[in-house]
Amino acid sequence: MKTWVTSGGYEITRILFGRSNVFSVAGRSLRLLVDTGWSGDGTRLLKRLDRTGKPDAVIMTHTHFDHAGNAARIKERFSAVFIVHETEKEFLESGDSPIPHGTIAWSRLLYNLGAEHVPQWFHVSGVNADIVFRERYDLSSFGFNAYILHTPGHSAGSSSVVVENEIAIAGDLLAGMPVSIYPAWGDDPPAIVRSWKKLLDTGCHIFLPAHGLPVSRLRFEREYTKLVNLSDGFQRKTLL
Repeated sequence: MKTWVTSGGYEITRILFGRSNVFSVAGRSLRLLVDTGWSGDGTRLLKRLDRTGKPDAVIMTHTHFDHAGNAARIKERFSAVFIVHETEKEFLESGDSPIPHGTIAWSRLLYNLGAEHVPQWFHVSGVNADIVFRERYDLSSFGFNAYILHTPGHSAGSSSVVVENEIAIAGDLLAGMPVSIYPAWGDDPPAIVRSWKKLLDTGCHIFLPAHGLPVSRLRFEREYTKLVNLSDGFQRKTLL
């Protein structure tokens, strides 16, 4: 497990790393969990939560199967409050897991080859959404100098958790991969670009994705600039 500490003393611990990253945010008296991983990691996740401390609330960056796979087990074990964007409330409660479109050549091909056959394979046990929000949800009521920010693109309700405007837990809005941090899957590529700008505007200097390694602000800014230039070039070309 790896831990990052903000200037205000909040500890953000990556308690699961691999198929899907899961993060715990510890405050002075309460603890938040961001995402729940895929179901195959359920036993390992519960054991680590027993060691690190029970979550008082669970924030869902979105509700795909590899993020909501252990939601029901955590609700049953810890009676945690679940927080999710309003557009994903139905998915969290039903356990359905819509497959996002591909954003690059190979992922678009895979999506087109059989996306309609896949959703039933990735159904998870649903839980009730206790708190839903639209654009931003302030976490001061839980004792945190932090908030949840709606950052759509990967899915309509994708969100990021911003702690002290220093560290952002970004879900699948970006990927901590060696070649590129641009997500291979997403329903709305233009929204991804807008959400990248929104996340950079928070001033955070570390960005923690749900897949892969942390992303520095410098790398994020460079890839955002490259993406904007490519997008502008494509738009100019289509208008000619």
